[in-house]
Amino acid sequence: MTTPDRPAIPLTLRDLGRLAYRPALEEQRLAHAAVLAGEASGFLLLVEHEPVVTLGRRGNRAGLRDPDALAQLGIPVVHSERGGGVTYHGPGQLVAYPVLRLRDFSLDVRSYVVALEAVVLAVLASYGCEGRRDPAMHGVFSDHGKIASVGVRVSRGVTSHGVALNVNPDPTHWACIDPCAQPGVRAATLAAELGRIPTLAEVRERFLAAFQREFGACLRSIERTE
Repeated sequence: MTTPDRPAIPLTLRDLGRLAYRPALEEQRLAHAAVLAGEASGFLLLVEHEPVVTLGRRGNRAGLRDPDALAQLGIPVVHSERGGGVTYHGPGQLVAYPVLRLRDFSLDVRSYVVALEAVVLAVLASYGCEGRRDPAMHGVFSDHGKIASVGVRVSRGVTSHGVALNVNPDPTHWACIDPCAQPGVRAATLAAELGRIPTLAEVRERFLAAFQREFGACLRSIERTE
C-alpha cells in the first residue's frame, strides 16, 4: 500500500513485553494523546497479554461459552471500546496496536481494517500458509478456523486497538468463548498450521516487515518496557 509520491511515515515501535490488558489500554491512551497533540506521528505497540477475554462494542456475555470455566481459570472478562465482539488474548499470541492518524496514510476505517488483515495474510504467506478474509466478519481465517482477530477504534481520526495473531495460545482458554459470537467458529493457530511452534520473536520480525511494506511506514526506534 506504499504510496510512491510520499516518503515512508515514521512510527515509534514500542515492545511492551508481557502485560495485562488494562495497563496496555493506558499505554494506548498515552500514545493516542501524543499523536493528537502533535508530539509524535504515530506508534506501533506490540504486546503479549496475560490471559483475558474482551467484549467489544458488539460483544456481550452471550459469547462466553463457559463463564464458569473462565472464572475457575482466573481469566477476567473486560469491556473494550474496540469494534467487534468477543475475543481472547493471552500468552502465545502476538498483539499489535497501531496508534496513527488515518489521513496520514490516506485511509478510512474500512481500508484500514483491510490493511491490517493484509499484514496478517502476508505473514502467513511468508510461512507458506494460506489465509483468507471472510466477508461476514473481520479477521483472517485458515482452513482450520480464525487465526487472527481485528478490532479497532478511531477517535478524532487516530486509531487504537488493532490485530491479534494466534501463534500458539492455550486452546483450552479459547474453548471458553465463541469468537465473534459465532458458535462453531474455531480458533486456529500458526503453530498448528506449520506443525511446529515458531517463536514469538520470529513471528514478530515477519509481522514488522509486512507492516512496514503494507503501510508505507518506517519504524524508527524500538523501546522495550519491562
